[in-house]
Amino acid sequence: MAARFLSGNLLTLLNSGTEYFPALIKAIDGARHEVHLESYIFEDDATGRAVADALSRAAQRGVTVRVLVDGFGARDFADRLLPELVAAGVQAMVYRPDIARFQLRRHRLRRLHRKLVAVDGEIAFVGGINVIDDLNTPHQVPPRYDYAVRIEGPLLTPIQQALHRLWEIVLWAKLNRRYRLLPSVQKAPEARGAQTAAFLVRDNIRHRRDIEEAYLAAIAAASQDIILANAYFLPGRRFRRALQDAVKRGVQVVILLQGRIEYRLLHYATQALYGKLLGAGIRIFEYRRSFLHAKVAVIDHHWAT
Repeated sequence: MAARFLSGNLLTLLNSGTEYFPALIKAIDGARHEVHLESYIFEDDATGRAVADALSRAAQRGVTVRVLVDGFGARDFADRLLPELVAAGVQAMVYRPDIARFQLRRHRLRRLHRKLVAVDGEIAFVGGINVIDDLNTPHQVPPRYDYAVRIEGPLLTPIQQALHRLWEIVLWAKLNRRYRLLPSVQKAPEARGAQTAAFLVRDNIRHRRDIEEAYLAAIAAASQDIILANAYFLPGRRFRRALQDAVKRGVQVVILLQGRIEYRLLHYATQALYGKLLGAGIRIFEYRRSFLHAKVAVIDHHWAT
């Protein structure tokens, strides 16, 4: 499905948790009507508590607050944070609770991996940052690089639609009528800036390859340079061939990957690709000082994701 680009947006890049969480908490504290948050991980640490407290404060002053977390990534959420949030008036649910933790079943791979927030239909946050402290990793040395984008403008509409759609799906699956979405009349977000952007969803049905196709289209159009930074890099044949073809056209291709071992099998599977990529003229760098959780690309200094 082709990306639907919308103009008139104001996008602000937030570098790691040190910039993201203060901006997120400020937006929640300023909420007047609605806060809707999705996260793969919602950890019971100093950062998680700070975000949970902001959500509770919003609910207590009458804001409708919805929180949806993943049952595997946030496996302790139901026991540690959910009771306090619900007591404060937050509508909180767990997507696919990880009940049979040690059973290898295919359906357990269907996870909620999004990190999305929408506030009052006016501000949204999209990116790769979970609700977890930057230092909540053994042997962590700051900074752990990750990114999010603060969004104002027309792009809020498809973001809110995606949040509401998944919320309704989970409600239906849980037969939960208590947290149903009430009809609301909201004006379309006004233009706030001059940036053109698209919001892409990746799922296992209609949007299975939307993000991949957006990457491939941008790589095919590149004329100067391609910079990719990714924590987990195991691309398929089409993607590898697209990068190699770009080099043949004279495009400089640089890939920045995580050098520290987080998942051993994935780490060595990725390194098995190095030979062919380097042989094709692609430059590869490993970041080893700390952990790299980013999924970022910049192409020709005007396209980024």
